[in-house]
Amino acid sequence: MVIDDYVIRMAENSGEELSTVKSLKEEPLPPGLIEYGKINDEIQFYDFMKNIVQKWGIKNQQVRFYVPSSLVIMRPVEFPTHVKEESIKEYFMMEIGETVHLPFQKPIFDIHTFSNSQDQLTENNSLEEDKRQGVLFAVPEAEIIKYTEIFADVSLKPIAADVKELGVYRYFYQMEQVNEEKAYLFFEFNLTSINLSIFYHHQLEFLRYQQLNLDEQAWSANLGENDTLNWTYNGNEQQKTGTIEDQINELERIMSFYRYSLHKGEREVTEIIILGDYPNLKNIFNKVKAQYNISTRLLSGYLSEAKDQNVETAFIPALGLALKEDK
Repeated sequence: MVIDDYVIRMAENSGEELSTVKSLKEEPLPPGLIEYGKINDEIQFYDFMKNIVQKWGIKNQQVRFYVPSSLVIMRPVEFPTHVKEESIKEYFMMEIGETVHLPFQKPIFDIHTFSNSQDQLTENNSLEEDKRQGVLFAVPEAEIIKYTEIFADVSLKPIAADVKELGVYRYFYQMEQVNEEKAYLFFEFNLTSINLSIFYHHQLEFLRYQQLNLDEQAWSANLGENDTLNWTYNGNEQQKTGTIEDQINELERIMSFYRYSLHKGEREVTEIIILGDYPNLKNIFNKVKAQYNISTRLLSGYLSEAKDQNVETAFIPALGLALKEDK
């Protein structure tokens, strides 16, 4: 399940391959029910989810879900080489609040570690022989507990929480020929926000969430073919156009930051991947391609590696969850 402030999407599958996806569904959320990833009214969200479970026929199903992108904190970290793999999380439980500082208390966190042989990003871009490198992902525990408890209350079984950008890259890796020597910038343009992430050597090196300066309630949805939603913007078109242009212009600053601040001019973004649920994504793609002298592609949604079963691009994050291994 993928839950944003304005929509919930589901990919129902029975395995870890796209060929096992049985159905894709989506439903708009009532305005104001969730804002910036936080549930405003738990009782109303419970009622909404109870109806969804009944409508979609998914009672007692296991659920993987993304933590809201607006709540995710990513930190490059390092730790002593003598810390055993099974003790890494325990090590950082002691370090959070001491050497690792987060903007909230009681985090839920996970560590993605790098091998010493990889030239990976650190805060000072140096690699000490007695240190290992990794990335810490953290979210506020209280907000995630709200989701998991409501899922359980409506007869769902939450088994895994993931970071959306990792799921998108999982889908990209499965469906495309990935060049390890390329730095891929993923530009996810959605109705009310954008997600920017940069991957190199299959590792996430940069992550940013940005809320768009648009009236969320100006978007309206109608149910189209195959139970998918068609979105229409009823607000100020000039403001929307200006917002789109601002975000596309911002890509230049992000790429410069990645090249010069993070990698001292020694590495740069080599390809831009565009996806999202914005209704005219092809227009975004054309603008980015025309503005930047860099390889740019529009990521398409498919239910098989043969690419013979096309689905809406908006479902790509859900398909990334369908590919997640249960550990």
